[in-house]
Amino acid sequence: MDITSSGPSRSLAALVSILAIGSLVAQVAGNMQRGDAFFPVVGWMFQFFTIWGNLAAGLVFGWIAVSGRVEPRVPFALAAALVIIAAVYHLLLASAHHPEGIDWWTNIAHHTLVPAGGVLWWLLFSRDGLAGWRSLPIVMLVPVIYGAFALVNGALTGFYPYFFLDQPSLGLGMVLLNMVGLAIIFMAVAALLLLVRKLIRAAA
Repeated sequence: MDITSSGPSRSLAALVSILAIGSLVAQVAGNMQRGDAFFPVVGWMFQFFTIWGNLAAGLVFGWIAVSGRVEPRVPFALAAALVIIAAVYHLLLASAHHPEGIDWWTNIAHHTLVPAGGVLWWLLFSRDGLAGWRSLPIVMLVPVIYGAFALVNGALTGFYPYFFLDQPSLGLGMVLLNMVGLAIIFMAVAALLLLVRKLIRAAA
């Protein structure tokens, strides 16, 4: 069953989509200005989960803005992924990362504005009966799918964007164990989102 979106829901979805797609285009353009060709730039960017998450936000919220409908578990899983993207960056990476120029803007969009907008949309406009506790297992598919992509891409290119997916260094067994751990973390974040939504609506 799809969510039928209101005017404010579609407006916020449009804003999130524009931010996500616009920042991705700006990132590609900025990298090309430094002398890189289009396809190598895009190929490099899309090895990272942050870029996949922002592309998904652009497409999902763009669809909501245009059609007013979405399968409710999709923005639920996306919201959990966006929380992970923002939390990992701000808690672990931001202190050692000092982007400049266009990278400064795209960094804010990728790791702060798009995640905040996507999570805010879900908290405000998702429906309890359509994406609730029974939907938690669907969230685990996100890290599993990305992990499978990263392993295949790493086998082809030799590049593993995250140390916990570095199969040559860790071995396949440890990488698979890490993927299970990631799936559990994603589900825990999704459960926290459900709890926050419940508390917000109870207080309203």
